[in-house]
Amino acid sequence: MELMMWVWLGVFVIMVIVEAVTYVSLTSIWFAIGALAALVATALGAPPWLQMICFAAVGFITIATLRPYMKKKVAPKIVKSGLECMIGQTAVVVEDVSKTAGVVTIDGQLWTARTNGEALLSNDECIIDQVDGIKLIVSKPI
Repeated sequence: MELMMWVWLGVFVIMVIVEAVTYVSLTSIWFAIGALAALVATALGAPPWLQMICFAAVGFITIATLRPYMKKKVAPKIVKSGLECMIGQTAVVVEDVSKTAGVVTIDGQLWTARTNGEALLSNDECIIDQVDGIKLIVSKPI
């Protein structure tokens, strides 16, 4: 094996190790694929300048095309928990809700609430838009 085959094999191994150490950041793995392309180019007798072009081109093309797709597939799913689960749910106004105060009930529990929009009257239904500390920010359903 000639020297450049060992160089590209080394680059491949280093890139795979860097990817593993960086907890699958999906950056250096694409250049590992580029190193494999350069290794194939070397085996086919390509000059060193063409091997470098193969390495860079395949690396950048795979980053641009495959990384966004793989990021979605590999990324951990964010599961809402605690108060975040309440956002988007429907509540019923117990005490009139204004921009400063009010009370709503959701799943049989009373919560202090306020609105950023118009006031809500007792027995109105409302949607929970966000949670500010332990206070719910609500609005009229659309």
